[in-house]
Amino acid sequence: MKALYSINIKLWLSILAALAFLVFSIVVTFHTYYTQLDTLISSSRASLAQELPIFTHKLEQALSANDAESVSFALNAKKSRINYQQMLILEPKGHIIAAPERHQETQHFSKFNLPIDARLLLKVYDQNSGIIEFNESTLIFSTYFPLHFQHQHDTQPAILYATYHIAHEVQSVLEIGLNKSLIIALLLLSLLCFTALFVYFFITKPINELIYVGEKLRALDFSHRAKIKGNGELKLLADNFNDMANSLQEKIAAQKAAEQYALSKHNLLESIFSALPDLFIVIDSQGRVIEFNNAHHTDVFIGQPPMIGSNVTDLLPITMSKRFKSAIKEAKKYKKLTCIEYPFTQRDQAKFMEARISVMPLSENIVIVLRDITQRKRQEELIFHHAFYDTLTNLPNRFLVMERLTQQIKTATRNKTIIAVIFIDLDDFKKVNDSLGHEVGDKLLIASAQRLQETLRDEDTVARLGGDEFVILISNLNSSEDVIPIAANLVRRFRIPLNIDKREFSISLSLGVSVYPQDGCTPSALLRKADSAMYHSKQQGRNTYSFFTEKMSQDLSRRLLLEEHMRHALEQGEFEVYYQPQFTIDSNELIGAEALLRWHNKTLGTVSPSEFIPLAEGNGEIVAIGKFVLQSAIEQIKKWQSVLDRPLKIAVNLSPRQFKDRTLIDDIHKFIQQSQIPTSLLELEITEGVLLSGDDALKDSLNNLHQLGLVISMDDFGTGYSSLNYLRQYPFDILKIDQSFIADLSTSPAADELVNSIITMSHSLGIRVVAEGIETLSQLKILQNYQCDIGQGFLLGEPMTSEDFEHSIGITDVRYTQS
Repeated sequence: MKALYSINIKLWLSILAALAFLVFSIVVTFHTYYTQLDTLISSSRASLAQELPIFTHKLEQALSANDAESVSFALNAKKSRINYQQMLILEPKGHIIAAPERHQETQHFSKFNLPIDARLLLKVYDQNSGIIEFNESTLIFSTYFPLHFQHQHDTQPAILYATYHIAHEVQSVLEIGLNKSLIIALLLLSLLCFTALFVYFFITKPINELIYVGEKLRALDFSHRAKIKGNGELKLLADNFNDMANSLQEKIAAQKAAEQYALSKHNLLESIFSALPDLFIVIDSQGRVIEFNNAHHTDVFIGQPPMIGSNVTDLLPITMSKRFKSAIKEAKKYKKLTCIEYPFTQRDQAKFMEARISVMPLSENIVIVLRDITQRKRQEELIFHHAFYDTLTNLPNRFLVMERLTQQIKTATRNKTIIAVIFIDLDDFKKVNDSLGHEVGDKLLIASAQRLQETLRDEDTVARLGGDEFVILISNLNSSEDVIPIAANLVRRFRIPLNIDKREFSISLSLGVSVYPQDGCTPSALLRKADSAMYHSKQQGRNTYSFFTEKMSQDLSRRLLLEEHMRHALEQGEFEVYYQPQFTIDSNELIGAEALLRWHNKTLGTVSPSEFIPLAEGNGEIVAIGKFVLQSAIEQIKKWQSVLDRPLKIAVNLSPRQFKDRTLIDDIHKFIQQSQIPTSLLELEITEGVLLSGDDALKDSLNNLHQLGLVISMDDFGTGYSSLNYLRQYPFDILKIDQSFIADLSTSPAADELVNSIITMSHSLGIRVVAEGIETLSQLKILQNYQCDIGQGFLLGEPMTSEDFEHSIGITDVRYTQS
C-alpha cells in the first residue's frame, strides 16, 4: 500500500486512463456483440415462428394431395436458402416421411446421425405445438412443427424438422461490433489524448510547477513563485502555496533577523562579560549551578571554580554561605534585586566582594553576579577620607568637625557638660606663604597641625577649615574657665620656633573661643562666634586669645551685613570715586590726584574704606570694584584732558587680590585704547603685599605695564618688609612714604632721619617720592627741606567728588562725551 501511495501521480493517471480505456472498450465490444446477438436470435426465432407454420400448411396440402414431388421440391427449395441445413418431415416415431434426398425416406433419422431429439418429437406430437430450440455453441435453430395430412381418409400426424443456422449473421454482427468497438476505441483514444493533454496542461504542469517551487522552498530559495492561471483548485492551492512561501520567507527573514539580533546580543554580552570584571553564575531553584562565566578568572571561591551541577553555597566560606542562602531566599520571595557585601580573605589578602542576586523573569532560575570591590572599597575609604579629612594635614575638615560637634552637643546635653570651640588663625602666614612659596607654607601648616595635636589630649578634635585656619573641639569641661589654661598653653607653645628644612620659623596664633551652651546651641553658631572672637584677637594685636562676647557678635553681624549689601552695591551704583589732589612740594603746583573709593548705602549710610576694603579683599569683590575704579579714573583723565591746558594724572591702587586677576593687564589696555589717553597720565599704586611672591610672572606683568608707559609706584613704603631689593628689582617710578612716618615728623628725630634717608635713597635710584598724610605746615616744611617731590594730605586737599575737584581748580560747566 505504501508503494502504491509512493507512485508518481502522472503514472497513476496514465495507468488509470489506460485501464479505463481497455475496460471500457471490452465492455462496449461485448455489450454490443451480445446485444446484437440477442437481437439476431430473437428476430430469427420470430421469423422461424412466423415462416415455418405457413410452410407447414403448404406441406400439409401437398401431403394430403399425395404429391410427393411437390413436397420434395418444397423441402429442397426451402433448404436451398443459405440459412437452412436440414429439412425433414418425420413421423412421431422418428421415421422420415419426406426429405430433400429421397433415399432418406422411410428411414429412421438415427441412421443419418441427425441431431434430432426424439423426446422433442414426442413432445411436439403430444402438444401439437411447434418448438424452436437454439444451440448457442453451434448457432443453429432446431425447429419442430406439427403437421397433419389426409392419407387414405385418415389424418396422419407428422412433424416438420428443420435446422436453421445463423453463423453468417453472427459473424456479421461480430464484425459490426468490432468495427463499432474500433470506432469507440478511436474515440476513447482521442478522448484519452485530450484528457492527457488536459491533465498535462491543467493538472500535471501546475503540479510540476508546485513541485518545482516546493523544491526551491525546501532549499530555502524564495526567488520563485507558482504561476498558475484561472480560478480552480490548483490556482487556490498555488495562491496558498505562494502565501505560505511569502509567510515562510518573512518568518525565516524574521528568524534570521532574530538570530542575527540574538547573535549580536550574544556578542554584546560576550563583550560585556569580557569587559566587566564580574563573575556570572546562574543557579536553579535548588541552588545548583547551570551556567557559569568567569572571563577574567576571578578567584573568589574556597576551592575549585563552580562546576555545572554543583551547589553554589558549598563553594563559599561557611560564614558567607548562610548570608547567601538568606539573600537567595529574600530574592525569591520578593522578586527583587538583593545585594550583599562581604569580606573575603584569600592567600592572606583581605578582599571585599559584592554579590548581586536576582530572579530571572519567567523562570525560577537565579542570576548571581560576583564582583571584587576591594579597589572600590579602598577608593570609597579614600573618598571618605578626602571628604572628611584635610589632604594636606590629614586633620578632620569642616564637614567632619561640624558632624563631631553635633554629636558632642548631644552628649553634652545629656551629661550637662561644656564644650569649647577654639578658632585658630596663624598670624602673618600669608606673608610667609607669599614670600617663601607654597611648598614652605604647606610644610609650615603641617608642622603647626602636628604641634596642635601634640599640645592637646587624644580625645580632643583638631581640624583644619582651610588656609591657615584651624578649629579645636574640647569636650567634657565643667566650666568655661577650664578653657583658659588650654588656650594660654597653645599661645605659649607657638612662641617656640618651628623647625622646617633646617630653618626656624616664628609664627604666632590668634585664638577665638566660644562655649556651649552659653554662646550657642548649634555647630554653625558656635563656629561663627569663635571666628568673631578670633577676629577680635587679631584686632588686639594677634598672638593672643579672646572669648566671645556680645560686642563681638555685633561686630560679626556688622560684617555679615556689609557683605550682604556689598554683593549688589556695584550694580546699584553705590560706589563713587573720590579724588585727593597731589601737589609738587617745592612749587605747590597741582599735578594730579589719587583715586579713592567711597561707598554710600541707603541702609548703612557712608561706609568707611577701612571697613569695607579689607572685607572686599577677603571675599573677592575687590576685583570687580577695582575694575570700576580703573575705568572711572581713566574716563576722568580723558575728561580733564579735554578741558585743561595741562594734563593731570590719576593714581589708582591695585590690591594684591586684584593683581592676581589674569585679565587685569588686558582690561587696563582695553580701557586705555577705548579712551585714547596718554598712558603716562595713569599711575598704578602697588603695595608690598603684591611683591612678596617674587615670581617671574609678577615681574613680567610689571614690566609689561611699564612698557605701556604707565607710571608704577610702590604704595605704603615702610609698613611691611620694605625690602630695598624691590626698588632695584622692579620698574618703580614713584615711591610713596606711608603716612605713619609723616605723622611723626617734627616729633621724632628717628622718623625725621628715616624719611630723609628714604628720600635720598630713592632720588639716588631715580625714583620720585610722594609723602602721604601731610596735615601740618611743619610737616610740609620738613619735606621741602628734604626735597620731597610730591605731597598729599588734608593740609593740601581732602578727598572730594569729581565735581568738587573740578570746581576747586576752576573747571565749570564741563560737558564730556566718551569717544
